[in-house]
Amino acid sequence: MTRRKANTAPALTSALEAIGNLCEDAFAKLDSVSGTEALLAHFEIERRHVNEKSAGFYRSYLPLRAHMVALLADAYRRYFKLGLAHPSQTGGDPGNWAWIQLQPAVHAALEWMRDWYVLACDGENRRLHRIASFGYVPGGTVSTPIPTSLAPLPPSTDWRAPAWLFGVSIALFGIGFLKEQHVPNRESAERLGPSHTRLLLKGARKVFLWELGAAIETVRNEEIAAAGAVPAEMAGGQGGQTNKPEHWSKGVEGLVRKVDLSQYMHNLTEKQQLAFSLKFEYELGLAEIASRMGLDRKTAYEHIEAARRKIDQARSNEKSKAHRPKSEDE
Repeated sequence: MTRRKANTAPALTSALEAIGNLCEDAFAKLDSVSGTEALLAHFEIERRHVNEKSAGFYRSYLPLRAHMVALLADAYRRYFKLGLAHPSQTGGDPGNWAWIQLQPAVHAALEWMRDWYVLACDGENRRLHRIASFGYVPGGTVSTPIPTSLAPLPPSTDWRAPAWLFGVSIALFGIGFLKEQHVPNRESAERLGPSHTRLLLKGARKVFLWELGAAIETVRNEEIAAAGAVPAEMAGGQGGQTNKPEHWSKGVEGLVRKVDLSQYMHNLTEKQQLAFSLKFEYELGLAEIASRMGLDRKTAYEHIEAARRKIDQARSNEKSKAHRPKSEDE
């Protein structure tokens, strides 16, 4: 798993390395377990009738896929929390920053998925070669010479999936409606052609990424809610007094505006205007915006997003009106 190189401040470097190490360790453990599961699935599939092979395949694969999604979501959570803690390094968008950091792990997971498909179906893949097979004899022993060299297997991109593995379903297989003559016979022991194999693996990637996206959305909501549960005021002092943050409700005081976007903000509420201005005119991070507005980060983020949606809708309406043909009465 190749880690993404990032231009980070020294304070972030050790944290990013630690997250990467944790992710790689968890990935290696799952990869080892899943290899054994793939071989067991292959032996089961070999004994089953063609109509039952697909069920045996997915019975082994689906729990492993769920485990891989949980592994990546856990890594995303760590990156997201790190992004919230270092807004100057994330451009005020910890979610997108965390997703970028996660990309090497996502790529490795998609490669893992393809390798698992090949191993479960064929009993070997580009990393594991089968040199011999023997019938089981209770109490018996066998031996076979270990070759010093092996002919390379075809690259995984040339692999042809078995026809029984194909399925048409957006939710289950990521494959939409096909014309009847384009759907292979799933009761056949034949191999799919290159185009159907590509479609099968593309659909599998879609479903994997959909599940990962849903898991990441849950993580984001949980972490934003947790951040919002921390009060903006810092409790302390006597007589109910509070110690206020350094920039408590200072708005744009002391800042230099880098761009003028006031033409887009006439339909926004006062807080939406301020949040949008601090974000896009003064280019501040989320933590600084929340501090200057006297809000928690979750509320500040909601004001920014609400402002963005209103502005996008207004600009979309203007474009539609500009392209709308004039009536004959005009």
